[in-house]
Amino acid sequence: MARWAVFDVDGTLFPLSSMEKIFISFMIKNGAIPVQNIFTYFLIGLHRSLFKGFEEGFKNNKYYLKYLPAPPVSKRAAKFVLQQIWPQISTTGLQRLAEYRLKNYQILIMSGSPDFLTQPLAEIIKPDFSIAAELEIRNNHFTGKLNNLHPYGKRKSQLLFDHQSVLQIQFDKSVVFANHHADYHHMELFGKAIAVNPTSKLKLLARKHNWQTEIWK
Repeated sequence: MARWAVFDVDGTLFPLSSMEKIFISFMIKNGAIPVQNIFTYFLIGLHRSLFKGFEEGFKNNKYYLKYLPAPPVSKRAAKFVLQQIWPQISTTGLQRLAEYRLKNYQILIMSGSPDFLTQPLAEIIKPDFSIAAELEIRNNHFTGKLNNLHPYGKRKSQLLFDHQSVLQIQFDKSVVFANHHADYHHMELFGKAIAVNPTSKLKLLARKHNWQTEIWK
């Protein structure tokens, strides 16, 4: 069994927002996403939201990428991460990551953003493992669907358990950093949970469980 330090990316290591939201805005401004894709994205998102809730309707929804060729999008994303995401990564977060690495913890980063955004960041941070939304690709084009569970809410716990044969996490000896109340489900698995830039709901949960809170910029 191993000790792990698990870092959420969106809102935590990357305090501003989610990498995906900023990338979508960037792509739209540059005319790289067809109007039809945006229409389809919102149409499917609203339809799913009626039956499964808003978060489910849009978090699992990657139809803004449907039919787009994967290699050029991934190449553009890698450059985007280097130029616009990496400079905004929290210095405090990187310090915490370095501290736990020196304590011989294994490092895991987890993001609900697409793998083509998380992977370039992982290549810089060099964690021992990373979990992201894995987009389905057929004939070198995105389908708008996912290959795996979307890393959000309770699914983060499921993904950690799904990878347990590889990770061998000793949860009671490991630590997790996250910012959103939807992260509560996997945070409670760990011996030490730290609420970073917490939402108001997570702040209340942190008080209830005596979890430490930190503000990262």
